[in-house]
Amino acid sequence: MSSPWTPPAPGQDEPTGVQEGYGAPAPGPGYGAPGASGYSQTGAWGWAPKPGIIPLRPLSISDLLSGSFAALRMNPKVLFGFTLIVLTIVGVLDSLVSIFPMYSLMSASEYGGDPQASPDDIASSVSMAFVSTFVGYAILLICSILAVALLNGILSTTVAQMVIGKKITFRQAWALAKPRMMPVLGVVVLTFLAVGIPVILWIVGIVVLLLASGSSNAAYSAAGLMLIALFPMALVSYAVQVRLLYAPMCAVLEHAGPVESIKRSWSLTSGAFWMTLGRLMLISILVGFIAGMITMVISTVVVGIVFAVFSAGSLDPTKMVGLLVTTSVLTTILQMASYALVFPIMSAFQTLMFVDQKIRTENFAFALAQAARS
Repeated sequence: MSSPWTPPAPGQDEPTGVQEGYGAPAPGPGYGAPGASGYSQTGAWGWAPKPGIIPLRPLSISDLLSGSFAALRMNPKVLFGFTLIVLTIVGVLDSLVSIFPMYSLMSASEYGGDPQASPDDIASSVSMAFVSTFVGYAILLICSILAVALLNGILSTTVAQMVIGKKITFRQAWALAKPRMMPVLGVVVLTFLAVGIPVILWIVGIVVLLLASGSSNAAYSAAGLMLIALFPMALVSYAVQVRLLYAPMCAVLEHAGPVESIKRSWSLTSGAFWMTLGRLMLISILVGFIAGMITMVISTVVVGIVFAVFSAGSLDPTKMVGLLVTTSVLTTILQMASYALVFPIMSAFQTLMFVDQKIRTENFAFALAQAARS
């Protein structure tokens, strides 16, 4: 049986002993069959080899959690360091996006208090605020999609190598993930369209109904029906997101194209939707709680500093803008640092879920054991 890890092509700049990706399932004896992977299992899951961060058997919740934290301890430079750099860049961009509209609105406010200001000046400032907001958030959306694709590629590659006991550097992770960046980007875009577009259309529909019909009862009735439809639509969108959870890992580790990766993820989660949903909700609540606690502490400190500055004396508008800008950038950077801590845990957990699902359905434990010995 061939290894599920595709070997590097001749002459490729790959580290010795690093396997390139997960291949398609190979035929072989079922998981746990005597002699299938050099050990036997009877009854409940017994001893299993553990070449890396997880034992090579179907994983429990504790296995997934311990494996995720073990990954962060084993390779913090790639998992935490790289994530921190990417999220900090996105965070600074987010701050800049919010600064320009705020500056335009403050200019409009100053014009409003100036008796010599013309209505055209005020309208120009307000229009500039809306335009800068739209353009800024469009750029931020594009950069966020690129960041998600980049993080998915690097982090899932790094965690996958740690499953078979191999610690790789960022350069090695990039060498492995770089050829798969476009398929991963395609997966991220398609997933966004599948999950996000219905919600966007719902919001646009609400706004159009209210603006087109004014205060008529028909408009309010239609808007009410759309509000009622929001909950089931959100459930469907989240269910689709769960079914497509493994698509980025398929694109990176199995070398599948965007559409093929989505089909593959849909197939992997067939018959395992509720288990996948429960595990995903568990890790989401956990990392959300950790990030929320860190963010609350950061926000409390920043608000205290701002309150102290304002209490010390009045500030002119220029200094006030400078203080708000500095506070916004500092807060964003600190928040990104907290997200950079929990994002790798989430990514590692999901990658291990992917490995676990392949172990349960495709005899992947044997293939991993073979790869770990190579």
